[in-house]
Amino acid sequence: MIWVDLDNTPHVPLFRPILIELERRNVQSFVTSRQHAQTEDLLQFWKIPHLTVGSHGGKNKIRKLANLARRSTQLISAAHGKPLKLAMSHGSRTHMVAAWWLRIPYLVMNDYEYSEMHIASLLATHLLFPSYIPESRLVDRGIPLRKVIRYEGYKEQVYLKDFVPDRDFRHSIDIPEDKVLVTMRPPSMSANYHDKRSERLFTEALAGFAGHDNTLCLIVNRAEAERRLVPENLLREGKVRFLDRAVDGLQLLWSSDIVVSGGGTMNREAALMGIPTYSVFTGPRPAADELLQKEGRLTFVESPEQARSIAVNKRPAGTIYKPENTGLASWIADLMIDLANHPPKS
Repeated sequence: MIWVDLDNTPHVPLFRPILIELERRNVQSFVTSRQHAQTEDLLQFWKIPHLTVGSHGGKNKIRKLANLARRSTQLISAAHGKPLKLAMSHGSRTHMVAAWWLRIPYLVMNDYEYSEMHIASLLATHLLFPSYIPESRLVDRGIPLRKVIRYEGYKEQVYLKDFVPDRDFRHSIDIPEDKVLVTMRPPSMSANYHDKRSERLFTEALAGFAGHDNTLCLIVNRAEAERRLVPENLLREGKVRFLDRAVDGLQLLWSSDIVVSGGGTMNREAALMGIPTYSVFTGPRPAADELLQKEGRLTFVESPEQARSIAVNKRPAGTIYKPENTGLASWIADLMIDLANHPPKS
């Protein structure tokens, strides 16, 4: 049995095809989750069996540490008595602590080299990184290379391989076809890497889009605090809406004409799908986004003036979606099974 912990919204679509691949190979999985953002909504949306354990600790460092101990203890109790051979997550620190305590080999996946990796470097058995991250950056972050396993491509390609566009999706969320749909995700207010500058770029971009008669900005916020970045007058004027329910995020992106986000998974999904994508992330730039910029798929917004002047155009009708790197989910599932069957010698 393989134990997977999903502690944030993007981890649900990421691990869904991997869990399907494990099931195809008759490998049993045990899924735990954390109450945070839209994680629970997506698990229910896709009917993924899971056990909800704990919630987010907030931005305060003392509360984060307290929650680290609390949720780790809760996870240890949840796993008690189960025949677990491997544990895996995309950076769940509480999960790593619990697995280490239970002496379960651990595989952690990460594609942002500047995230806090001390616990992972210390407790994880294996560290799974994309090949495009320079080895020098991993060394600079104190990541032990002896634990590193590399994969080809972007992690978002794990699930983008299965995407089939729904041409009627806009109708399902009441967005007129003639509008230029701008899907926007505010910067995460609770993330360790949060920077006030990204808030300014976000609000300036929002103001710029609202100045066009044919635009509609749909805000996909993680938490209540991020709603405060949206002026009330824009909501009253109908230029801006909040996404008020869980939807298939890929269908939303594909139905969008422009995507703006405070960095992270949503930007890379949109960029890989060929949608004009703009990042207002102002922290240390990940190698993933640098590569997407080099490939001409993503644009970094670097000033308020640039944010206000993003080009507003509708995407061509009838655009065809072509997935790339379609074997990645299968490759990761095979890796997990191999590591579960061949644990490291103590």
